[in-house]
Amino acid sequence: MRLKLLLAYVGTRYSGWQIQEKPDPPRTVQAALETAFRTLVGAHVRVHASGRTDTGVHAKGQTAHCDVPDAKVGLDWRRGLNALLPCDIRVIMVEEACEAFHARNDAARKTYAYQFWQEKSFLPPELAPFVWNCGPLDLDAARRVLPHIIGERDFASLRNAGTDTQTTRRKIFSAEVRELPPLEHYPPHRPSLLLTITANGFLKQMVRNIAGLLTACGQGRIEPEAVPRLLAVLDRKALPCVTAPACGLTLLSVGYEK
Repeated sequence: MRLKLLLAYVGTRYSGWQIQEKPDPPRTVQAALETAFRTLVGAHVRVHASGRTDTGVHAKGQTAHCDVPDAKVGLDWRRGLNALLPCDIRVIMVEEACEAFHARNDAARKTYAYQFWQEKSFLPPELAPFVWNCGPLDLDAARRVLPHIIGERDFASLRNAGTDTQTTRRKIFSAEVRELPPLEHYPPHRPSLLLTITANGFLKQMVRNIAGLLTACGQGRIEPEAVPRLLAVLDRKALPCVTAPACGLTLLSVGYEK
């Protein structure tokens, strides 16, 4: 029987999603889930995610699938798994899927969010694991970047090295940056900004590179109108911006065709 899982996790304590085959492997989300399944099923269960989130990246809507023995039909998987998992990993939903369903191969779109904290004088501790404390940004300049990345094109300039792909072409369906309401119970401060972006797929650390590009433009170090020329080089080294830290990135959802 194949199960489809909806997962949420705080990635701060984990070296990403994927199990690392090492003598003393680091803690990963996949390893935690497979350990919980082993306890419930009494055998190894391989869990496949829609994609491999990096070290420190969070998720509110990661999708995964796995195959479990038919003899376990009727088990309350969500309750059983959550009783065994660390508190920073939660199974939000479990449903039976068709045998052909594949969480990664069948994914049609993914939506990520990246949060920027603009107030340099203080950072609320409850936000620290989830934002980039980048300082003030020119919101208009950051927004002027977005039309240059929406659509289908070669995004090789926004891919970090480390993962081979058949193509570096991707299609970004939508991207927006908006101000979030000021936090209550704190002195007056600059609002944080939230980038929300949806595409048919992303290259290695592509969203974090987009966040770094927006920040460079918002800080006046790159002119937004120069972005098309920089992307046309198709080389990450030609893009003069940092890769934004993982802590600000959250996988919001994964979409599938019916």
